[in-house]
Amino acid sequence: MNRLKAYFLKHKMRFVSTVTIVLGLLALGNIYVSLNINVTSNDECLWVGKKITPDSTAYFFEYVKNDGVAWQAGIRNRDQLISINKYIVRNDQQAQIILNSVKSGDYADYVIKKPDGTIINTKVKVKKLINFGALTFNISALIWLLIGFVVYTAKPDGRQQKLFILLSISFVLTTFFNFFPQNIKLFETIQNYPVSSLIIYILASAGASALPFTFLYFIWNFFKPIEFAQKKWVKSLFIILPALLFVYSMSLVVNLTNPDIQHLYNFRKYQNLTSVVSSITYIIAGITLVVIFFKEKDKQKRKPILLIILSFVLAIVVQIYISTIAPALADTIFNSPEYYFPVILLILVPMIYGYAIFKYHLLDVSEVVKNTIFYSIATAAVVAIYFLSVYGLGHSLSSLIGFGNEGFIAIVLFMIFAIRFQSTKEKALKFITQKFYPEEFAFQNVLIKFSNEISTVVGKENILNLTLNTFVNSLKLKKFAILLNNNSSGQLKLVRHFGFKQTNCELDLNDIQNYYDDNAQIKVFPEISRDIFRKLFGDKAEILTDEEVYTIVPLIVKSKVIGALLFGLKYSGSQFSGKDIELLYAAANQLAVAVENARLYQTEVEKQKIDHDLKIARNIQKGLLPSCIPDLNGFDICGVMVPAMHVGGDYYDLIPVDENKIFVAVGDVSGKGLSASLYMAKLQTIMQLYCKSGSTPKEILIEANKLLYNSLDAGSFITLSLALFDKEKMKVKVCRAGHLPLLITENGISKLLKTKGIALGLDKGPLFESNLEEIEIDLKDGQVFSFFSDGITEAMNENNELFGEERLLKIFDENYQNHSTMIMDLIENEIKKFIGNAEQHDDMSMVIVKTRF
Repeated sequence: MNRLKAYFLKHKMRFVSTVTIVLGLLALGNIYVSLNINVTSNDECLWVGKKITPDSTAYFFEYVKNDGVAWQAGIRNRDQLISINKYIVRNDQQAQIILNSVKSGDYADYVIKKPDGTIINTKVKVKKLINFGALTFNISALIWLLIGFVVYTAKPDGRQQKLFILLSISFVLTTFFNFFPQNIKLFETIQNYPVSSLIIYILASAGASALPFTFLYFIWNFFKPIEFAQKKWVKSLFIILPALLFVYSMSLVVNLTNPDIQHLYNFRKYQNLTSVVSSITYIIAGITLVVIFFKEKDKQKRKPILLIILSFVLAIVVQIYISTIAPALADTIFNSPEYYFPVILLILVPMIYGYAIFKYHLLDVSEVVKNTIFYSIATAAVVAIYFLSVYGLGHSLSSLIGFGNEGFIAIVLFMIFAIRFQSTKEKALKFITQKFYPEEFAFQNVLIKFSNEISTVVGKENILNLTLNTFVNSLKLKKFAILLNNNSSGQLKLVRHFGFKQTNCELDLNDIQNYYDDNAQIKVFPEISRDIFRKLFGDKAEILTDEEVYTIVPLIVKSKVIGALLFGLKYSGSQFSGKDIELLYAAANQLAVAVENARLYQTEVEKQKIDHDLKIARNIQKGLLPSCIPDLNGFDICGVMVPAMHVGGDYYDLIPVDENKIFVAVGDVSGKGLSASLYMAKLQTIMQLYCKSGSTPKEILIEANKLLYNSLDAGSFITLSLALFDKEKMKVKVCRAGHLPLLITENGISKLLKTKGIALGLDKGPLFESNLEEIEIDLKDGQVFSFFSDGITEAMNENNELFGEERLLKIFDENYQNHSTMIMDLIENEIKKFIGNAEQHDDMSMVIVKTRF
């Protein structure tokens, strides 16, 4: 269903164009039917029925026109009509059908009975009586359709435009009743031609049922949408009422096999009902226009409203004339049809609408009119000039070169014509635009210049200032604003504006992004027009309406909305549409790219500054960590820390107490980056403060936990291994606060020593102390002690495999006899080789202590 909807929306112009062409052809056919087929034969008199017996009726002539066709045939008032073309007249409707079958100018055989009883055979010349009302309605419908198509083409997504084309289609569909020879034969026609006639009847009923309600709702949204009409229950009512009327019309043709007089009676009831509904809706529409006229204070905006009101007045005057004055002037319509001819003036009603729309730019049609008329004429003129030139030049050259080479000359000239045609046509169109549409010509030039300049401007503020200056000063816009994304709130906020009263105007980024995503595949330039503000922005639409915003063009970078441009009316007072929108989009795209480049440039500058600061911080952090000590009174020590980012949260330290004692600490702060490095610096300060003579690793960790518990953020913690190497006592005391096990290697055999303990900062004291275990190990010559963080064993390659403890143990088993620096280099190289091109995910730190006694 969604695919079908998307396909329809993408190709809706083709669909509407096809429907318009089909309906236009049918409307032309309908006019032909009104003029030539569905006309009433006229003998310039009336047949008046009189009951002779309860079961029979006789028909007598009345209002016989002096010197009319019946008069010339010897027929006078009070003569009785016996038969027409051998049909014994018992029903005036059937007799009229017989008479209608006679062509105009031919004669019908009448048998009449004089008041004295004399029977006379006579021939009556038949005239045809055109129904001027039906003809007027058919021509008006065609005009409505043409205007509606132009209006819709100008702005296919506009609510007013959609209502207008729907109104036009309803007008045309309603005229389909005219395809039936007469309404009195409606059900007989459906019976004889059930499929085609039923389809026509359904379409005609649909149009007649929808027409009055569509017209009223269009008026309620034509000039300025009435707030009352936007309520859901009102919209629902305007769907339900025509649907009920349509269902009623369809109920009249349920029994198609037995059409009777009751069907005809019901159909006339339906016609009367639609007439009453139409009258009510037209009266309401007229009252609405009068109210809108008096509420509008702008004299310029009053002019089109006044024109539409005048069209209503014209329609009322014509209706009054037809229903009162014309019958008084003519004894019957059959004898004096010319008195009813003024009904044709109703054709002026759609023309007045069209004039108001085109003259006052009510529905953005100037672009379509220009393209379809001026540009088409220009293109045709260029083609004509070229072909005439080719024709004349071809004849001239043929006479000089010889008549046998006409084909070759024609090919050469045509190729030259094809090459030069496009550029010549563009120049001609440019000339016409400059002369007849100076505002658009200036508009194009200004935006082209803006698009060229904006790419050379540096700095976001300069870009915004140039944009504001271009649209306000160069294009003379009275309302303009630029909104850009505020990343912190997800709102598009006002950053530049002109003519706005409320500077707190902002729109939700997601609303515009969703609209763009839904329409980007359907429309090349999906602008946001005023008629969908309420649907898209809710209550914020009132701010846009109050600020007289009519068009919103999103700023797009790689299908992402970064801002929006808000436009009022053009200097001429018309809305942006058609080619204007295309030019605005081109300018908006250039602006979006320029703003995004400025943002990226500023981000890059800030990033470079941060990188520089972090590089300094990395050097500072590196300076805080001790270097390798190949020979420290019997200890061969090497430490290294490789951060995953510029700075890291891993920590190691070597803190000598005296010439025989040294503390070795290796820790890991949860997380990475700058915050972890700050905690690392704090930990280092604590360690250097508490690692003094007379303190054991366990005592130091207990004190450190007390200090860190209240200073670490929720969820942060630090794991730490602390060891005190004492050469004098040949002992090493080790305490582990949740850190990785200690790796010990003796005589090529490595093992992991794991003691109890939880991380620093997780518990205030009792639990931490009760779980902390300190052990003591004898020192021997050639031992290797390795303290490391999880970044070593959890180093990951491109296949998401871990370096692991086994690889680490193997390196120590095979290289325990080497110096600590050599072992450290080997471990680093093995890890780099293992990781390959994979990214380092965690900080890596290690301290190797080897005894040499």
